[in-house]
Amino acid sequence: MKASPRIILAIVAATTVAACGGDASVGLPSGDHLHSLGVTVDGDLLLGLHGGLYRSDDGTTWELVGLEGQDAMVIASAQQPMFIAGHEVFARSDDGGSTFAPLRPADLPGLDIHAFAQAPVDGRVIYAFVVGHGLFASNDAGDTWELRADLRVIPPDTFGLAVVGSDVDTLVVVGPESGVLRSEDGGRSFNRVSEVPTWAVAAVPATPSVLWALTGTGLARSDDAGLTWQSTSGLEELDGQPLALAVGPAALWVATEDPRALYSSTDDGATWELVTGS
Repeated sequence: MKASPRIILAIVAATTVAACGGDASVGLPSGDHLHSLGVTVDGDLLLGLHGGLYRSDDGTTWELVGLEGQDAMVIASAQQPMFIAGHEVFARSDDGGSTFAPLRPADLPGLDIHAFAQAPVDGRVIYAFVVGHGLFASNDAGDTWELRADLRVIPPDTFGLAVVGSDVDTLVVVGPESGVLRSEDGGRSFNRVSEVPTWAVAAVPATPSVLWALTGTGLARSDDAGLTWQSTSGLEELDGQPLALAVGPAALWVATEDPRALYSSTDDGATWELVTGS
Protein backbone atom coordinates (compact mmCIF):
# COMPACT_ATOMS: atom_id res chain seq x y z
CA MET A 1 0.00 0.00 0.00
CA LYS A 2 1.41 3.34 -0.96
CA ALA A 3 1.51 6.03 1.73
CA SER A 4 2.15 9.74 1.42
CA PRO A 5 5.26 11.06 3.18
CA ARG A 6 4.75 11.93 6.80
CA ILE A 7 6.97 12.63 9.74
CA ILE A 8 7.93 10.11 12.36
CA LEU A 9 9.73 11.61 15.30
CA ALA A 10 11.05 9.46 18.12
CA ILE A 11 12.44 10.49 21.48
CA VAL A 12 14.90 7.81 22.52
CA ALA A 13 17.75 7.42 24.98
CA ALA A 14 21.39 6.66 24.12
CA THR A 15 24.51 5.65 25.97
CA THR A 16 28.22 6.04 25.23
CA VAL A 17 29.78 5.84 21.76
CA ALA A 18 31.73 2.78 20.70
CA ALA A 19 32.96 1.61 17.31
CA CYS A 20 32.31 -2.01 16.44
CA GLY A 21 32.08 -4.43 13.58
CA GLY A 22 29.58 -7.08 12.66
CA ASP A 23 28.71 -9.73 10.12
CA ALA A 24 27.30 -8.41 6.86
CA SER A 25 23.70 -9.25 6.05
CA VAL A 26 21.55 -8.82 2.94
CA GLY A 27 18.66 -6.37 3.16
CA LEU A 28 18.20 -3.30 5.29
CA PRO A 29 18.95 -3.91 8.97
CA SER A 30 16.04 -4.39 11.32
CA GLY A 31 15.70 -2.35 14.48
CA ASP A 32 13.84 0.58 15.93
CA HIS A 33 13.47 3.92 14.14
CA LEU A 34 15.23 4.48 10.84
CA HIS A 35 16.68 7.98 11.11
CA SER A 36 19.36 8.89 8.58
CA LEU A 37 21.21 8.18 5.35
CA GLY A 38 24.64 9.34 4.24
CA VAL A 39 27.13 8.88 1.42
CA THR A 40 30.83 8.74 2.31
CA VAL A 41 33.62 10.40 0.37
CA ASP A 42 34.45 7.02 -1.21
CA GLY A 43 30.86 6.38 -2.26
CA ASP A 44 29.69 3.95 0.41
CA LEU A 45 26.25 4.33 1.98
CA LEU A 46 25.68 4.84 5.70
CA LEU A 47 22.39 4.07 7.45
CA GLY A 48 21.59 5.35 10.92
CA LEU A 49 19.10 3.56 13.16
CA HIS A 50 18.19 3.75 16.79
CA GLY A 51 20.46 0.82 17.45
CA GLY A 52 23.56 1.45 15.38
CA LEU A 53 25.36 2.73 12.31
CA TYR A 54 25.51 0.49 9.24
CA ARG A 55 27.61 0.67 6.07
CA SER A 56 27.17 -0.73 2.56
CA ASP A 57 29.08 -0.48 -0.70
CA ASP A 58 26.11 -1.51 -2.85
CA GLY A 59 22.95 -0.71 -0.87
CA THR A 60 21.99 -4.37 -0.52
CA THR A 61 24.51 -5.84 1.93
CA TRP A 62 24.95 -4.01 5.22
CA GLU A 63 27.40 -4.30 8.12
CA LEU A 64 27.16 -2.81 11.59
CA VAL A 65 30.20 -0.54 11.91
CA GLY A 66 29.60 1.44 15.06
CA LEU A 67 27.36 2.90 17.76
CA GLU A 68 25.74 -0.43 18.63
CA GLY A 69 22.67 0.16 20.77
CA GLN A 70 22.76 3.90 20.20
CA ASP A 71 20.90 6.42 18.09
CA ALA A 72 22.66 7.46 14.87
CA MET A 73 20.15 10.18 14.11
CA VAL A 74 22.26 12.49 11.89
CA ILE A 75 25.13 11.60 9.56
CA ALA A 76 27.67 14.06 8.09
CA SER A 77 29.89 11.98 5.83
CA ALA A 78 30.55 13.86 2.59
CA GLN A 79 33.73 15.47 3.97
CA GLN A 80 36.54 14.53 6.32
CA PRO A 81 36.34 14.15 9.23
CA MET A 82 32.99 12.32 9.51
CA PHE A 83 30.45 13.02 12.25
CA ILE A 84 27.53 11.15 13.76
CA ALA A 85 25.06 12.85 16.08
CA GLY A 86 21.80 11.97 17.79
CA HIS A 87 20.16 11.66 21.19
CA GLU A 88 23.11 11.92 23.58
CA VAL A 89 25.39 10.83 20.74
CA PHE A 90 28.15 12.93 19.20
CA ALA A 91 31.13 11.22 17.61
CA ARG A 92 33.88 11.99 15.09
CA SER A 93 35.80 9.68 12.78
CA ASP A 94 39.17 10.72 11.41
CA ASP A 95 39.72 7.45 9.52
CA GLY A 96 36.79 7.35 7.12
CA GLY A 97 34.41 5.68 9.53
CA SER A 98 36.53 2.75 10.70
CA THR A 99 36.46 4.06 14.26
CA PHE A 100 34.55 6.78 16.08
CA ALA A 101 35.69 8.84 19.05
CA PRO A 102 33.05 10.39 21.34
CA LEU A 103 33.08 14.17 21.68
CA ARG A 104 32.00 15.89 24.89
CA PRO A 105 32.82 19.58 24.33
CA ALA A 106 32.43 21.66 27.46
CA ASP A 107 30.88 24.63 25.64
CA LEU A 108 28.09 22.62 23.98
CA PRO A 109 25.16 22.70 26.44
CA GLY A 110 23.77 19.29 25.53
CA LEU A 111 24.07 16.34 23.16
CA ASP A 112 20.45 15.94 22.09
CA ILE A 113 21.26 16.95 18.51
CA HIS A 114 18.37 16.86 16.02
CA ALA A 115 20.10 18.59 13.09
CA PHE A 116 23.74 18.75 12.04
CA ALA A 117 25.67 19.95 8.99
CA GLN A 118 29.21 20.21 7.68
CA ALA A 119 30.52 22.86 5.28
CA PRO A 120 31.30 21.43 1.81
CA VAL A 121 34.34 23.71 1.40
CA ASP A 122 35.81 23.05 4.86
CA GLY A 123 34.97 19.87 6.74
CA ARG A 124 36.11 21.33 10.04
CA VAL A 125 33.29 23.91 9.98
CA ILE A 126 30.18 22.30 11.45
CA TYR A 127 26.82 23.35 12.86
CA ALA A 128 24.60 21.58 15.40
CA PHE A 129 21.04 22.25 16.50
CA VAL A 130 20.83 21.27 20.17
CA VAL A 131 17.29 20.65 21.39
CA GLY A 132 16.20 23.17 23.97
CA HIS A 133 19.16 25.49 23.34
CA GLY A 134 19.56 26.54 19.69
CA LEU A 135 22.12 26.55 16.90
CA PHE A 136 25.85 26.24 17.64
CA ALA A 137 28.86 26.50 15.33
CA SER A 138 32.38 25.09 15.45
CA ASN A 139 35.39 25.96 13.30
CA ASP A 140 37.68 23.26 14.69
CA ALA A 141 35.86 19.98 13.96
CA GLY A 142 33.80 20.06 17.14
CA ASP A 143 36.41 20.77 19.78
CA THR A 144 35.01 24.21 20.66
CA TRP A 145 31.61 25.82 20.00
CA GLU A 146 29.80 29.14 20.02
CA LEU A 147 26.09 29.91 20.15
CA ARG A 148 24.84 31.40 16.89
CA ALA A 149 21.06 31.48 17.40
CA ASP A 150 18.85 30.77 20.39
CA LEU A 151 15.26 29.55 20.17
CA ARG A 152 13.97 33.07 19.62
CA VAL A 153 15.82 33.07 16.27
CA ILE A 154 15.87 29.45 15.07
CA PRO A 155 12.66 27.37 15.19
CA PRO A 156 12.53 24.76 17.96
CA ASP A 157 11.25 22.15 15.46
CA THR A 158 14.45 22.32 13.37
CA PHE A 159 14.98 18.82 12.01
CA GLY A 160 17.31 19.29 9.04
CA LEU A 161 20.29 21.51 8.32
CA ALA A 162 22.62 22.09 5.37
CA VAL A 163 25.58 24.37 4.66
CA VAL A 164 25.21 25.46 1.04
CA GLY A 165 27.06 27.30 -1.66
CA SER A 166 30.73 28.19 -1.80
CA ASP A 167 31.16 29.66 1.70
CA VAL A 168 30.60 28.46 5.25
CA ASP A 169 28.00 31.05 6.28
CA THR A 170 24.99 30.19 4.08
CA LEU A 171 22.66 27.76 5.85
CA VAL A 172 19.30 26.18 5.18
CA VAL A 173 17.28 24.79 8.09
CA VAL A 174 14.03 22.84 7.77
CA GLY A 175 11.28 21.73 10.12
CA PRO A 176 7.93 19.94 10.04
CA GLU A 177 6.12 23.05 11.27
CA SER A 178 8.44 25.91 10.31
CA GLY A 179 9.12 24.91 6.68
CA VAL A 180 12.37 26.14 5.13
CA LEU A 181 14.49 29.01 6.46
CA ARG A 182 17.74 30.44 5.15
CA SER A 183 20.66 32.31 6.70
CA GLU A 184 23.52 34.18 5.03
CA ASP A 185 25.35 35.13 8.24
CA GLY A 186 26.31 31.80 9.72
CA GLY A 187 23.01 31.22 11.46
CA ARG A 188 22.78 34.50 13.36
CA SER A 189 19.54 35.41 11.56
CA PHE A 190 17.08 33.62 9.27
CA ASN A 191 14.51 34.38 6.59
CA ARG A 192 11.66 31.98 5.80
CA VAL A 193 11.63 30.95 2.12
CA SER A 194 8.96 28.23 2.20
CA GLU A 195 6.13 27.23 4.54
CA VAL A 196 5.88 23.67 3.21
CA PRO A 197 6.54 21.17 6.05
CA THR A 198 10.03 19.77 5.47
CA TRP A 199 12.18 17.42 7.53
CA ALA A 200 15.25 16.46 5.50
CA VAL A 201 17.61 18.51 3.32
CA ALA A 202 20.87 17.61 1.56
CA ALA A 203 23.27 19.38 -0.77
CA VAL A 204 24.77 17.90 -3.93
CA PRO A 205 28.43 17.23 -3.00
CA ALA A 206 29.99 18.58 -6.19
CA THR A 207 27.50 21.45 -6.53
CA PRO A 208 26.52 22.55 -3.02
CA SER A 209 24.24 25.32 -4.32
CA VAL A 210 21.91 22.52 -5.47
CA LEU A 211 19.72 21.15 -2.66
CA TRP A 212 17.20 18.35 -2.32
CA ALA A 213 14.56 18.09 0.40
CA LEU A 214 11.90 15.70 1.67
CA THR A 215 8.68 17.64 2.21
CA GLY A 216 5.09 16.98 3.10
CA THR A 217 4.32 16.66 -0.61
CA GLY A 218 7.32 14.62 -1.72
CA LEU A 219 10.69 15.63 -3.14
CA ALA A 220 11.74 19.24 -3.82
CA ARG A 221 14.82 20.80 -5.40
CA SER A 222 16.56 24.17 -5.20
CA ASP A 223 19.17 25.30 -7.73
CA ASP A 224 19.98 28.62 -6.04
CA ALA A 225 21.28 27.64 -2.60
CA GLY A 226 17.83 27.37 -1.07
CA LEU A 227 16.32 30.68 -2.19
CA THR A 228 13.56 29.07 -4.29
CA TRP A 229 12.18 25.53 -4.41
CA GLN A 230 10.37 23.41 -6.97
CA SER A 231 8.43 20.22 -6.27
CA THR A 232 9.90 17.49 -8.48
CA SER A 233 8.21 14.27 -7.39
CA GLY A 234 5.36 13.14 -5.17
CA LEU A 235 7.29 9.87 -4.59
CA GLU A 236 4.19 7.88 -5.54
CA GLU A 237 6.42 5.04 -6.78
CA LEU A 238 7.70 4.40 -3.27
CA ASP A 239 5.87 2.04 -0.94
CA GLY A 240 6.06 3.20 2.65
CA GLN A 241 6.84 6.51 4.27
CA PRO A 242 9.96 8.38 3.00
CA LEU A 243 11.99 9.35 6.07
CA ALA A 244 15.65 9.75 5.11
CA LEU A 245 17.39 11.35 2.14
CA ALA A 246 20.97 11.22 0.86
CA VAL A 247 22.59 12.73 -2.22
CA GLY A 248 25.54 11.04 -3.87
CA PRO A 249 27.63 12.00 -6.90
CA ALA A 250 25.48 9.92 -9.27
CA ALA A 251 22.22 9.18 -7.46
CA LEU A 252 19.58 10.23 -4.98
CA TRP A 253 18.73 7.81 -2.17
CA VAL A 254 15.55 7.62 -0.08
CA ALA A 255 14.83 5.23 2.77
CA THR A 256 11.28 4.42 3.81
CA GLU A 257 9.44 2.78 6.71
CA ASP A 258 6.34 0.55 6.68
CA PRO A 259 7.79 -1.20 4.76
CA ARG A 260 11.47 -0.45 5.38
CA ALA A 261 13.21 -0.15 2.02
CA LEU A 262 15.91 1.72 0.12
CA TYR A 263 15.30 3.37 -3.23
CA SER A 264 17.63 5.11 -5.67
CA SER A 265 17.16 7.49 -8.59
CA THR A 266 19.71 8.36 -11.25
CA ASP A 267 17.48 10.81 -13.13
CA ASP A 268 16.89 13.50 -10.48
CA GLY A 269 13.90 11.75 -8.98
CA ALA A 270 11.91 11.21 -12.17
CA THR A 271 11.97 7.43 -11.64
CA TRP A 272 12.96 5.24 -8.70
CA GLU A 273 14.43 1.76 -8.37
CA LEU A 274 13.94 -0.46 -5.33
CA VAL A 275 17.43 -1.37 -4.14
CA THR A 276 16.54 -3.53 -1.16
CA GLY A 277 13.99 -4.06 1.59
CA SER A 278 14.26 -5.24 5.16
